[in-house]
Amino acid sequence: MKNLLITISVLTLTMNINAQDGYDEAIATFLAAQLHQDSIDVSDFVVVYKYTCKTFDADNKPVTDSIRLALQVSNNGSRFYPYYKYLEDTQGVDYFTPENYQLVKSEAFCHIPEVWMDYKERKQTVRDIIAPNNYETCENIPWLSTTPAWTEWDRDTVTIKGYLCKTARCEFHGQGWTARYTEEIPIFAGPWKLGGLPGLILDAESRDGIHRFSLESLSNVKTTIYYEHNAITQKISDEKLIKQRNKIFGNKQYPKNPLYYITDRQSLNSTANVINLGYFGDDNEIGDIINGAYISDKAHVYQPLEK
Repeated sequence: MKNLLITISVLTLTMNINAQDGYDEAIATFLAAQLHQDSIDVSDFVVVYKYTCKTFDADNKPVTDSIRLALQVSNNGSRFYPYYKYLEDTQGVDYFTPENYQLVKSEAFCHIPEVWMDYKERKQTVRDIIAPNNYETCENIPWLSTTPAWTEWDRDTVTIKGYLCKTARCEFHGQGWTARYTEEIPIFAGPWKLGGLPGLILDAESRDGIHRFSLESLSNVKTTIYYEHNAITQKISDEKLIKQRNKIFGNKQYPKNPLYYITDRQSLNSTANVINLGYFGDDNEIGDIINGAYISDKAHVYQPLEK
């Protein structure tokens, strides 16, 4: 088995650790004071989606990035986040291992935020990382207010994983979407920020064909829905987060130098918003870890979900 190189620093503390010698245990002590999760609900079922994004690598060659995502759903709300974090929460699975390195790298290119929905409060919380900053927005749930406004309802049906689905379309944050939903599961949830239909969304594709969420599995399982608290998250409006994300990741320098906008790397060691700074990789290559996010030495052309 290959050795995994991980270097972590907290402020001025630096450690070199071999992942096989207990990476999780080593970092847990100094993260515990700044990270904790509250149990906020229990899911009635869990949906696993595969997200794909058609884009280009740093050499302008076409590639397709992908990530598996979990949607925990209850009568009170939902949480949408990376499937590996769901496995960590529910099964204690260690995802950051040498065998998963290329998968971690691929998923880092997808730029999918975590999304919590609180149906009772009609609020949507979104958390995203633009290294070295963690941002969080809290807005009204779009489809419980005015957007997305679903139109062009098709009478034609398709079957997805045995579920009979209808089709609807909408415009949302500068992007057109086509969704397939099933009334056999009469809830108005869906992947990412999409929802508000009279049935669970099983498949959603952007009009340009770049982005797609497709159903992998659906199970009736009771799992704890957590909300993570930390000492570094900055509150921001949804509008400002989208603008900042598109400005930084959409820059032409980003694919060849993902941290082009951080001119003084050394100063990160003394920045209050940084919990950990280090490296993650295998025998062939390594990338940066900043606030728990993996950043490769090269990236792929950013394809915004929202504009």
